[in-house]
Amino acid sequence: MAVKVFGLTVFYNGNSRPALEDVTVEFRKGEMVLLMGPNGAGKSTLIRAILGLVRPAAGRVEVLGTDPARDRSVRRRIAYVPQARSLNVQAPLRVRDLVEMGALLSPRRPDHDGELARRIETALESVGLLDKINARIAHLSGGQLARALLARALAQDPEIYLLDEPFESIDAASEAAVLRALRSERERGKLVLVTEHHITDFSEFDRIVFLNRRVIASGRPDEVLSNRSVTDLLLAGHR
Repeated sequence: MAVKVFGLTVFYNGNSRPALEDVTVEFRKGEMVLLMGPNGAGKSTLIRAILGLVRPAAGRVEVLGTDPARDRSVRRRIAYVPQARSLNVQAPLRVRDLVEMGALLSPRRPDHDGELARRIETALESVGLLDKINARIAHLSGGQLARALLARALAQDPEIYLLDEPFESIDAASEAAVLRALRSERERGKLVLVTEHHITDFSEFDRIVFLNRRVIASGRPDEVLSNRSVTDLLLAGHR
C-alpha cells in the first residue's frame, strides 16, 4: 500500500472545528484516484498530511511504510504538483530550469549532464512541451504552465504523484496531454492522487474518494456519484 491514513484528525490555528476528522483511507500503487469535496472539505489538508507538513491531533499517516513527518527522505519519493496559478511566473526561469528542479529532487538523481538532459527532454516530450524547452515560463499559457509543472514531477520519477487541481482553467489539448501522462505513470505502477473541482469526465479514474472533513464515500466513480450524501453536497455547491 502506498499511503495509509488511520483515524486522522487535524485542527488549524486553534479552530474548534477540525479540518479533518477521523479520516481513514488507503491508496494503492498503480491506481489513479480523484479526491473530491466541497470547498473547505479538507482535501488540501489531506495532501499536506501525506507530505508530512501538518501535525495531527489524532491518528497517523504512513507513506511507503514510514511516517512522512519524521522521515523526510520519503518526500523525495513523492512529487507534489501545485496549481499553476501558485507559481511565480515572473521568476527568470526557462522551462528547462523548472523541469531540472524535479530531476535534481529525485532519489535517483542523474549522475552526469547527459543523463540530466535526457530526463528533462523525456519529461517534456511526455506532456507535449519539448518545443518550449528554452521558453521563459512567463511566456507560457496557463495550460502550458500546467504541463510544465507536471513535467517537473515526471523528471523527479517519484512513486507517488499528488496533484492540486491540475485541470483548472486549462485548454482541452493541455488536459488531454496531462491525462495521457498520468495514465502512463499509473501503468508504471505509480499512485496518482488528484484533487479537482473542475472535471466532468470521471472515467479516467479508478476510484473517487469524496471528503467533507470525513470520508463520505470511496469507490468506483459510478458508485460514489450515485451516493445520496455525495449528490446532495454536489447540488448544494451549485446553488
